[in-house]
This record gives sequence, C-alpha cells and structure tokens, in this order.
Amino acid sequence: MNGIAWSVAALIVAAAPLTAQQVAPRPERAVLYPSLRTDLLIGRDLGAQAAVGAVLVSAYNVRLQADAGYGGVSRDVGWTQTGRIDLVTRWLSDPFRASRWGINLSGGVGLGVEERRRATAVAIVALGVEGPSDGAWVPGVEVGLGGGVRAGFTLRRPGARRR
Repeated sequence: MNGIAWSVAALIVAAAPLTAQQVAPRPERAVLYPSLRTDLLIGRDLGAQAAVGAVLVSAYNVRLQADAGYGGVSRDVGWTQTGRIDLVTRWLSDPFRASRWGINLSGGVGLGVEERRRATAVAIVALGVEGPSDGAWVPGVEVGLGGGVRAGFTLRRPGARRR
C-alpha cells in the first residue's frame, strides 16, 4: 500500500465510532407510566395530600410529570379541604437504575385550591432520592418548596430497568 492508501485507511479507522462513544437509541414512542405520592405540606398551617399522576419519558434523563392531589389543611376554623394540580419536570441522575439509589431534581408550577379561598399558583422546586425497586414500583422521597415546604413519599411504576 502506498502512503495515500495508508492515510485514508487510518482516517477511516479513526473516524469509526467506538462502542463506548455510541449513544443509545431514542425511544421510538412516548413512554407514559403511573405515579402515586403522599405529601406533608408545611406553610402557614400544616396539611397533607395524596396524589395520583402520570409521568412521560421525554428524554433519557428527563421526565415530565402531572399530578392531581386531594387532602386538607388544619386552619383556625378546622380542617379545610384542599386540592392541587402540579406540572413538573424531573432530571434524573440515574435513569436506567444502574445504581440502587438515584437523585432527581424537579422544577415546575402548581395550582392549589382550597375551600373559601382563591386558587393560587406556585413555583415548585424539589430534590429527591429514589431507592431500590421491587421490580415494579420505584419508591422515593422528595423535599422541596412550592406554596410552603413539601415533604413527600413517591411510588412510580416506570417499567423494567428505568426510573
């Protein structure tokens, strides 16, 4: 082989992607899965809510989540019914459960409703940790801000080897 042929061969080999450089293929269709949560809400008064939601896998480590919650808050006049709708985006440190534990950061908006009061919109930020899965559900805890302090327990059902 002459010098030009060796140079062309070297360029072809150098340009070929290595296995470690390859990116996993994007999901062909949107993946939607259920979510359950309970939250302790600490604002002017103490409250609690249970919520159901849906999570959409939008990228490898990004999830879009919508939750609808119902519960109550303790006011001077007694127990008052409350509800909320939250729309958040979560960033996952370990979307494919390579480790037993994974960290996530969330941000979004929420709309809270309460008896005898106007609906209020709030910004939401949270830090969460998801634990080992039983094969179906992934448990987690989250602490954040959104109309006061929020501390919650989550269960998500993302499917095999996902968070």
